[in-house]
Amino acid sequence: MAGLTTVRLANGLRVLLQPLPGSQVVATCLHVGTGFRNEPVAGAAHLLEHALAQGSSRSGPLAAAVTSIGGTMNARTSNDYTQYTQILPADGLELGLRIERDRLTEPDLSAGHVRAQIAVVQAEIRRNVLQRPHGGMVLFDLPRLLHDSWENRHNGYGDITALESLGPAELQAFFDRSYAPGNIHLTLVGDFDPHRARELVERVLGPVPARGTRQREPAAEGPLASPRFGLRADRIAPAGRTACGFRIPEPGTDPVGHLATVLLSEVLEVMGEACDCHGRARPWGAFRARVNRTGNPFDVARSSLLAVEFPHPVGVSPDEAEGCLRTLFARIAAGSAEVEEALTVLRRQLPLHLHAELDSVAGQASWLSVGAAVHGDPAYLAGLPARIRALPTAEVARLAARYASAPAARITSLPVVAGEETTTGPRILAAAGDRS
Repeated sequence: MAGLTTVRLANGLRVLLQPLPGSQVVATCLHVGTGFRNEPVAGAAHLLEHALAQGSSRSGPLAAAVTSIGGTMNARTSNDYTQYTQILPADGLELGLRIERDRLTEPDLSAGHVRAQIAVVQAEIRRNVLQRPHGGMVLFDLPRLLHDSWENRHNGYGDITALESLGPAELQAFFDRSYAPGNIHLTLVGDFDPHRARELVERVLGPVPARGTRQREPAAEGPLASPRFGLRADRIAPAGRTACGFRIPEPGTDPVGHLATVLLSEVLEVMGEACDCHGRARPWGAFRARVNRTGNPFDVARSSLLAVEFPHPVGVSPDEAEGCLRTLFARIAAGSAEVEEALTVLRRQLPLHLHAELDSVAGQASWLSVGAAVHGDPAYLAGLPARIRALPTAEVARLAARYASAPAARITSLPVVAGEETTTGPRILAAAGDRS
């Protein structure tokens, strides 16, 4: 990207500077290369994000320091990273850097603060997931059924029980080995002079002590050998819902296969709107497809999944619904004018959505960090539209043929009938033919 410069401080911290003269604002993104897959206990990365976003011993409450000058801040945890973003008036850059220094050197991990943040995270999990119909089916239960390695199958976003086992000592140890400067990218985007910004970064963040990092080694998972089935009950759902999950090519080792899977997921939703099976209309709602459990297919470089969900009323079996999905995969693999038309539209639409991610200074800072840290290329997102246009239709067809017959993990969530006992989680059925 024009004007982008990178600096590596002596302590290992990597800095990306993207000036936008005249914008009158500056965004900072502190990108830590540790997420759900690197945590020692389910929920540790998410909890640590909340603790570090809400308090710091030197600056006082971070939100108050930012909002006092008219700025905003946010934080999020994903599979492989945690990010802290701020948008500040242009003259607030030094304050933003001091906040990041204090976040990295003097975090508030006191017992009272940690306990308060556990309660906040638990409330967030209940509100955003557990209190919604079929909540967590794809985010939690499907990965647990599909994957074999703990890093890919555990519930990193919100295991309410596991969070209770975390205290100041556990979070401090996790912080010490994960939030070292060598595991961090800091991106600045906005209205600043690059030379002054570099001087500020070196003065404010250069003294942060260097230390070693320890990361969980990536777990290798091959193709699924046989189908897996799971059942769960839902007290608040009005109708049944099923999700099928497939292991997919890794973007780091097979970027073409991964991108073809992303396009295929979009084609599924377009063609699934009018899909019929066996010569009659499909008696359930449209397919909803996503690549990666969080729904962002472009911020990971390692194992992920293709999940396809579909609601179905009483009397429609999951077998019938899955059969329709596989029929649609086969139709896409065979190719037709309908498939080519859908891909033509998607090749025009997807670049618009991707470029919209770069509309805000915070979005630019976030994606520059993801590109540099996850993909080794700060301009990764900006280059995706060209790769999407160049991807041959034959690659999408090849992946569709693969998923048409590949073993899948399938979980069905059913409403609770009065008087019936609920299941506490997905009941995995070992034998492929046993779906009872």
